[in-house]
Amino acid sequence: MTVLLNVIAPVFAVAALGYAAAKFRLLREEGVNGLVLFVFNFAIPVLLFRSLATIELPGRVPWSFLLAFYSGSATVYALGMAAGRFLFGRPLDQAAIFGMSAAFCNTVFIGIPIILTAFGPEAALPMFLIIATHSAMGVPPTLGFIQASRGAGFAASEQARAVLLAIAANPIVVGLALGMAVNLAGLAIPAPVDRAAELLGASAVPCALFAMGASLTQFRLAGEARAAVVLATLKLVVHPAIVWVVGSLALGLDGIWLAVAVVMASMPTGVNAYLFGARYGAAEGVAAGTVLLASVVSVATISAILLAFGV
Repeated sequence: MTVLLNVIAPVFAVAALGYAAAKFRLLREEGVNGLVLFVFNFAIPVLLFRSLATIELPGRVPWSFLLAFYSGSATVYALGMAAGRFLFGRPLDQAAIFGMSAAFCNTVFIGIPIILTAFGPEAALPMFLIIATHSAMGVPPTLGFIQASRGAGFAASEQARAVLLAIAANPIVVGLALGMAVNLAGLAIPAPVDRAAELLGASAVPCALFAMGASLTQFRLAGEARAAVVLATLKLVVHPAIVWVVGSLALGLDGIWLAVAVVMASMPTGVNAYLFGARYGAAEGVAAGTVLLASVVSVATISAILLAFGV
């Protein structure tokens, strides 16, 4: 009950307020889009920069925790693709969006608030490592499968270059990289800059939750309920289960590293799955339904997983 009252309820209450504000037109679509841009381009990058610049790095990072996390991601991606191809009879490009919908986590808008609220600053480094590598691991396979499905319409070299440029220009990746550089160089953030960063970063978590809730009004199940149920189950149940099995039983992870890996794997489907579907005209309805359904059901599944870790 404590985890529900102290961690889950406040987090999803702010998201619910965002949803209500957008649903009842107290916040219009352009306002929602502006808030999302503020969170993604300014508040979250500054929060990550300041946190990583000032965190005490451990003597040794258990890189096996990334192996545990991405073994789960790769497995549910493959299962999602298989469901798209063989259960729902979709072509390869749409099956890739099925895979991304099953594997791509909402690491920023839900992951950061949940992890920092549940585990505190100790969880910052493992969380940052996942966030920093998440797009680089999840986006290229999807683009590759779409390219393979559509042939000459997508040049492999151009797609690879576009992915690398997009990752390098991502404000969140830039914030992480700058924060790590400052930390490794042993530099101190000047007091006025640090205070400004603290003020801006403090807005990141509530604004991210509010923006995520408001954004959910744009998604519908729209006749794709069966596919959304399958993919949401892979995302919310199978993904964290695989990470726990691989991490604890096969790789010997424990403590905060195992907890962060499993809880991050339990995050609902990230909106990027829908954005890719819409960009390439492939299973965008499935991705939208999965984002909506997984976000709602994750209130229960994340609560259960946090309880299992004694939060």
